[in-house]
Amino acid sequence: MNLRLNPLGWINPSLLKQLMLPVVALWVACAVLAAGAAYLLAGRSTNTSFDRLLADDAQALAAQLRWNNGKASFAASKETADSLVFDSLSLSHYSVHTASGRKLVGDLHLDATEIEARTDTQPIFFSQASPHGTHLRAVALRIQPSPSDETVWVMVAESKQKRRQVKEEIATAIFLPAALAGFIIIPLFYYSIQAALSPTRRLSALVVAHGDADLSPLPVEEVPEELRELVAHTNSLLQRLQASVDEQRRFIADAAHQLQTPMAGIRLLVGDMRRIQRADPSQPMDAQVLAQLDEVATRGARMVKQLLAYARVSDSTSENAAVQSECFDAVDTVLESAARWQAPAQAASKSLVVENHVPAALDFQLQGSPVLLGEVISNLLDNAIRYGGPHVRLDLHHRASTLIVRVRDDGPPLDAATRENLLLPFWRGNHGLPEGSGLGLSIAQRIVQRLGGTLGLMAESGLGTCFEIQLPCAAAPVQARPLPAARG
Repeated sequence: MNLRLNPLGWINPSLLKQLMLPVVALWVACAVLAAGAAYLLAGRSTNTSFDRLLADDAQALAAQLRWNNGKASFAASKETADSLVFDSLSLSHYSVHTASGRKLVGDLHLDATEIEARTDTQPIFFSQASPHGTHLRAVALRIQPSPSDETVWVMVAESKQKRRQVKEEIATAIFLPAALAGFIIIPLFYYSIQAALSPTRRLSALVVAHGDADLSPLPVEEVPEELRELVAHTNSLLQRLQASVDEQRRFIADAAHQLQTPMAGIRLLVGDMRRIQRADPSQPMDAQVLAQLDEVATRGARMVKQLLAYARVSDSTSENAAVQSECFDAVDTVLESAARWQAPAQAASKSLVVENHVPAALDFQLQGSPVLLGEVISNLLDNAIRYGGPHVRLDLHHRASTLIVRVRDDGPPLDAATRENLLLPFWRGNHGLPEGSGLGLSIAQRIVQRLGGTLGLMAESGLGTCFEIQLPCAAAPVQARPLPAARG
């Protein structure tokens, strides 16, 4: 494993490390628990076995006891007794004595007062330290063939060092193979996980191979099932990104094409003025040429303003002060914006009627920019006054908590092609008027979408054009709410 010494590398570990860490930790924990459990069970089995051997030694000594008229005696010699409890691993100590304290055979000296006070007939196991400080494991056996016979205690003890030695040997036999297996199992984990992650490396190579200009979808045929959802979302993102790039390219091309006409006109008029000036420096500027230059420059400035507005509403991260989000009254904003177009409508010899059918007791609050919503209303009324019939109407309605704004005129009906392309950027109808950039309705649609609503052209029979805006608002009743001047 290629583990870097830099500790910061583990703050954001690779996927391989993230998979290896829990697997290795789980294996180590299981190995430790299994080895510990085996060691404890082996120690318990070892103690049980050695205790049984101690009890057998005590029974062998007890078999040499004899009673004559109730008095106990040890029939075998001390050498025979030593051979009965002999152990090659550690020296055993024993004692055969009566309840009154008379020793029959042995060299074991233990303070077993509590043990000898018991009347158990089964072997009694206990641990105690010898006078020399050695930790002993002992067994006591009470022998009394009949109530008239003298009670004899047979005790055999051995050092616990033998038991610890055996348990250490068992522990070594358990831990050593487990440790050696770790040198095989952990690399197998590593290479198995690394092989399982190979599809992710191939997928990463495919993404890198795409480059900046290639936004085609990634293949999903050889992708594992766990990664297919990620690849599907990535392909969806690539498609949206491709559509956005294509839209930006079209926008730049259309903007350059739209700006070409006013710029060419400005260059032509300026060239005429320079030729006139060179021919006769004392001759004043031609008023007609200046008027044409002002008209072309105004059209160019309007185009630039529309382009900036389009770019501004297209950028959802814009921090322009004019589009800062706030909570505002949508009805008041619409009515105030419509009131500003009464004078332009009269100047164009057209009528503008504004009718509000929203109850004054309802407060339609909208989160967004009132400036942008006002720009939407201005765009729709401007188009209706410029290109529509002599009568223009703005109506406000509501459906539950949705505010509905309709702007209509009684001009000639639109053909199918016009209705289909009306909201496209830079598209201009066959109205024969030179002004306009074809961006006003596109800007309005983007602003409405940014406010969470929809803008569409209503399919109505008869004359005129009707645009409908639907804005989802937070509608709530208000108490004693004063009516704005523009309402009613």
